[in-house]
Amino acid sequence: MAGDSLEMGIQNRMGKKQHVTIVHDNNMHDKSFIELVKRYHDIKMVDIESLCAEDFIQSLLIIVQVNLTDPKILRPLKRKMALPEREHIPVLFLLDDFNRREIVQSNILGATDYIAYPCPDSNFIEIMADLVNHAVEKSWAKLSKIQEAALKVSLKVVENTFSNAAKGLEIAQHEVKDSCDLIIEATAKDGLNNWMNAIRQHHNYTYRHSMMVCGYLTSFGMLLGVKKSDLQLLAMGGMMHDIGKAMTPLDILDKPAKLTPTEWKVMQEHPKNCRLILSVEQWDDDMIDIATHHHERLDGTGYPDALEGSKVSDLARMTAIADMFSGLVDKRSYKPSMSAEKAIEIMLETEGQLDIPLVKAFRSVVLSGEDKILAFQK
Repeated sequence: MAGDSLEMGIQNRMGKKQHVTIVHDNNMHDKSFIELVKRYHDIKMVDIESLCAEDFIQSLLIIVQVNLTDPKILRPLKRKMALPEREHIPVLFLLDDFNRREIVQSNILGATDYIAYPCPDSNFIEIMADLVNHAVEKSWAKLSKIQEAALKVSLKVVENTFSNAAKGLEIAQHEVKDSCDLIIEATAKDGLNNWMNAIRQHHNYTYRHSMMVCGYLTSFGMLLGVKKSDLQLLAMGGMMHDIGKAMTPLDILDKPAKLTPTEWKVMQEHPKNCRLILSVEQWDDDMIDIATHHHERLDGTGYPDALEGSKVSDLARMTAIADMFSGLVDKRSYKPSMSAEKAIEIMLETEGQLDIPLVKAFRSVVLSGEDKILAFQK
């Protein structure tokens, strides 16, 4: 029964929107960490008595902040932490006093990790991200073997490319190509839905966005029946389209609020930085075009080159669509996520900016109940 319950829990987590659950008591604690969590995730606040199996099923992470010296709190919490649905969900205990008694109690209760709080914001964010990503890996049970391999390899490649670009180091083009070939193979065989659901749980927005655009463009290219070389180009272009953000100051890139006009001007430099990074390393001209011009608009109102009409290539037009859609449906700290239907509705109203026939074609990729992706013919 426990095994059946756990399997059902994993399937439910893959199909429903997840959040971070914060378990609290009525004691006085420093609760400033809650705003940090809200930057990256939806949250649910519950007291110990209200904590239930469904909370574990729907959680990426459980954060417990209670008085670990009070038996009236420990007894019910121990019962709740013994629920089978909790087995693969990471639990972070915030300790008021980092002493042996609290550490022992948190371990007895099944803590995945614990930290003295308050602590520096960067420390809290790092440990939260590590635990959430651990939970994401556990929730990959629904992925096929090839989907799981493609996701693990490509996420690592994205992290390495952005890290190297930020340091001025060479980006391994063959690693990007090989990881995108895995994504193409996985999408052709098993579709997009489960793979994209797993990607959406990654804590880093820039990495998550790059992977989502890559996935959308791969499926889009398959739907349009593009040749193998162009499909590979689209996948690689999606993965690398924002590489210029590696040169954007982190206080702007990761700002948990809307940018000021001055900050927005700095952010708009990233396509130029894409061109600089990829040109120095002599990437394919089409790749440079995708990365540099995915914010161009057909009426000339885009950036960085204010291209108009036919001067915006088909590859850049497709990337602009996938990029805008991903930005609309993804949750940020300063805005909620948007449904796919609403995002497409908004995009269809951009007559003169986006390529509307292509938007209508893209709609079939993201609005179908099942993947309507044409089998990729090698």
